[in-house]
Amino acid sequence: MRRTLIALALTSLAATSHAASPQINVGPMFEYMPAGSSQYLKRVRNSGDATAYVRVEITRMNFDSAGKISETPVDAAALARNQTDASGLIASPSRMIIPANNGMQATRLIFRGQRDSEQYYRVRYVPVVPESGEFSLDEQQSEDYKRGMSAGVNVFTGFGTVVFVPPSNARYDTRVEGRQVSNHGNATVVLDNVKTCQLAKPDQCVKGNKVHLRPGQSSALPADAAVYNRFDVIEGGNKRSVDSRR
Repeated sequence: MRRTLIALALTSLAATSHAASPQINVGPMFEYMPAGSSQYLKRVRNSGDATAYVRVEITRMNFDSAGKISETPVDAAALARNQTDASGLIASPSRMIIPANNGMQATRLIFRGQRDSEQYYRVRYVPVVPESGEFSLDEQQSEDYKRGMSAGVNVFTGFGTVVFVPPSNARYDTRVEGRQVSNHGNATVVLDNVKTCQLAKPDQCVKGNKVHLRPGQSSALPADAAVYNRFDVIEGGNKRSVDSRR
């Protein structure tokens, strides 16, 4: 009897592990809208073996003087109506149906309103079990999907990305002074692939990381005399390399 119960348990676990489930991939975690454009195309892929029904949710990110982040909802309805005083980022469409087995769907991130200063948005892509009437599904289609998902324990994983929206008159002024990098412009500068390397062994470097410098921010590089730094400075569509040995 004990062996029979163990066999049944193992069979149940195997069935669960092979239950159909969507698995989305949203690509880069950081997106940068060009200063001269109000739209950005975002592609989302589904490598799972079940159709992905994805809601796109957007909030505006606000930074206080200490850099602490708070988020406020975007009035998507007012933006969709092109209301005069409405400003912010919306997704069109805000719901995506992405086929299984490496299917792909795209949404367009659209900014509407004034762009006098840089703004930041968190865009979340959330797989859901659709309700009847949502995603243009009727009640039977919704129930069929739910039954398929209930065949096993499914944990839907959503992803959040950050979108930088520079002002329409973006101005870049990045100054590298010794070990200090400062952003004196009005749009975020990206320090990409920042590496700290040994002077005695120039090819021996720590793994590179990415640093975002918002307007008015500075970043201090390691001051150890035995090391040097190298990285790329990305200002909008322009990129230049920096090596502290030069």
